[in-house]
Amino acid sequence: MTIRDLIQALGGYRSVAKRLGKKPTTVHTHMQAGALPAAWYDAICILAREKGAVEPSRSLFSFLSVEKEGSDTGGAE
Repeated sequence: MTIRDLIQALGGYRSVAKRLGKKPTTVHTHMQAGALPAAWYDAICILAREKGAVEPSRSLFSFLSVEKEGSDTGGAE
């Protein structure tokens, strides 16, 4: 499932934006970018359950990833 498929299954980006209290352009921009904010994950799962849709994969969201132990990233942030 792509982000576009997910958003369509939830009623489209305008509908999702309204339910999230966001501007439609905000949802559309994230959809186009290919990753939804991780902070939206729980809300999107609730919307999916309401619509009888499959809950989205976490891979569609911008969660932080953890480097493999022992990897040298070249410095701390």
